[in-house]
Amino acid sequence: MAPSDKDILFEEVQKLHQKSQSIRQFEKLLLLKNIQTYHRQGKLTGVYYGNRKYRLRQSLGIDIEPLLLRDKTLERIGTLRGSAYQEQEHLDGRNLEL
Repeated sequence: MAPSDKDILFEEVQKLHQKSQSIRQFEKLLLLKNIQTYHRQGKLTGVYYGNRKYRLRQSLGIDIEPLLLRDKTLERIGTLRGSAYQEQEHLDGRNLEL
C-alpha cells in the first residue's frame, strides 16, 4: 500500500520542524520545499498540500509551541542584551564626565 499524501506531508514537515530553530526558519524551510503555509489570527496554523489544507497540530500532530518558546526566549535575550549594552554606554558616558 502506497503512503497517503498526508503521510508524505507529515514526514517532510516533521523533518523540517526538527531542523528549525524558530518559526521564521520553519516557514522558510517549508517554502523552500514548495509547501505553502497559512495563518489564522497572525499565527502559523497549517500548510497547503495538493488541493487540501492541513492543520499542523490537529491534522499532522506537529506542535509548534517549542518553536514559539524559542522565539520568545531569543527575543527576551536580545532585549536584555540591548538593555545591558545601553546601561554600559550610560555608565561609560558618566565615567568620562568625572
